[in-house]
Amino acid sequence: ATYIHAFSFNNKAPHKSPAQENRLDGLDENLLLVCGSTEEKTKCYNLNSSYSLDDNFQFDYGFNIHEPSLLIGDMLYFTKSNMGLYRINRKEMKDKIWPYHTVSEQKYVKLMASKDTQKVYSFFTEKHRSVGGDCESGLWIPRVSQICTNDRGGSKDVLQFSWTSGINGRLYCGGLEGERPFTRIVDVDTVETHNDVKIYVLFRNLWNTSAVCVYNMSEINSVFNSSEFMKMKNMNAPEGHRPGQCVGDSTCLSADVLRFMKEGPEVKDWIMPETTPLMFHHHHYTHIKVHTINKATVLYLALESGGVHKVLEDQPVFIIAEFRPFPHGTHISSMLLDTSEKRLYVSSGKEVIHIDLQMCHVYGDDCDGCVLSRDPYCDWNGSRCAPVSQNSVQHPAFSDLPKVAQSKTKPDGGAPVSIVPPSSRYYLLCPTISRHASYHWYHGNTRLECVQSRHGCLHLIESMNETHEGSYRCESTEGDYHRNISRYELRMNASPTLTVNTALLPCFLLLLTRLLS
Repeated sequence: ATYIHAFSFNNKAPHKSPAQENRLDGLDENLLLVCGSTEEKTKCYNLNSSYSLDDNFQFDYGFNIHEPSLLIGDMLYFTKSNMGLYRINRKEMKDKIWPYHTVSEQKYVKLMASKDTQKVYSFFTEKHRSVGGDCESGLWIPRVSQICTNDRGGSKDVLQFSWTSGINGRLYCGGLEGERPFTRIVDVDTVETHNDVKIYVLFRNLWNTSAVCVYNMSEINSVFNSSEFMKMKNMNAPEGHRPGQCVGDSTCLSADVLRFMKEGPEVKDWIMPETTPLMFHHHHYTHIKVHTINKATVLYLALESGGVHKVLEDQPVFIIAEFRPFPHGTHISSMLLDTSEKRLYVSSGKEVIHIDLQMCHVYGDDCDGCVLSRDPYCDWNGSRCAPVSQNSVQHPAFSDLPKVAQSKTKPDGGAPVSIVPPSSRYYLLCPTISRHASYHWYHGNTRLECVQSRHGCLHLIESMNETHEGSYRCESTEGDYHRNISRYELRMNASPTLTVNTALLPCFLLLLTRLLS
């Protein structure tokens, strides 16, 4: 199966119809499928490695294919929100399936095929409708549906050229106690395991809080194959045929079966995630990509602000790093994960940037920093923090962090001596190495107050006197791990003045303005 939902390039020329739009999408065998639409027709071409167009096909409908799409062999599947799922045979235009109808507002997010390509699954969000038919403002229902790829439509009397195998299910992604469930699907990604497929669904709730729920394809199939169906217009599921079951020739299905399928049957049982949601209370995400490496799962989540979080799947989740490929506020339009090269391609409306996922040097030049990063792409090789080789085993500290990363509070070497005039102000700044650690200054064994800022932990001596002389150290605490970050020895001389450690001058100039304003 080919997923036709990579980067899109929308080029509108002044001399063409305003409805025309060109699109580049991924295709098998290193080809690209290029589709363009006008109000009257849609044309698609193969773009080969020499950048020439060939093997074109067209259909006489002005469908603007810019939603989730999928190519399986010669069959092109694509979605239209508020309308449904379509299928066209690019070799035989008469071989097509249209959705029958829909009475709900729907927004499609993802199409995916089963491993054997016998079924196609659609993930979408549907506007909630009360019994009286009125929409409840802001409330959505997350859904997944399935169809059979060998579906030929119904008889001439019922569902001709329309789906006869489509059934719907409801996804559940529950919040914590007292919180409403997450109901609006934002994005979907999948990861194959040795015997199943895991589906990672990014949700939002009414308060715009983000969460990720993980579902198993085996569980979805189990619900579709065994659950009872909701009653519709006093109709019961027909006997002798399981709705949604793939058959050799759907045009031969009985009229009772086709009339039942015409109503868009829904299973009673909700589809449950394998665990509680992965919660993100203070971040709003727009896209998700997932990669499993060294028995760990890493999520890449695009922020509304234009950044990307690299997140370790855990309870609670652990944000390993934040990438900033674009200026703050840039909208990320799509992401593509290259697992073989360990790169993440991120696109905005103007450019595409790749992010190296193995930038292990940023975790410092010692084993402790490498281990504390909890980055499964990186490992301490004895001399530096380096990318994990394909067959290596992650450092044991990754799974047993407190035992390996022991407290490290003894100073390494002597502290630099700073001479400070009496009655003068003096500033000590401890740089922030990890956002997961807390930082404190100590004068001897006395813990001191400091100002936390994005630059680090700042301690201010208002007026230097003999009580301020002596050794100072800044200590970081992350879980059970303690580490000395900075050490200084302060002594007085005879000339009062305003003094600052010269190594900290760039940060001091900015912080002084804020503190004294």
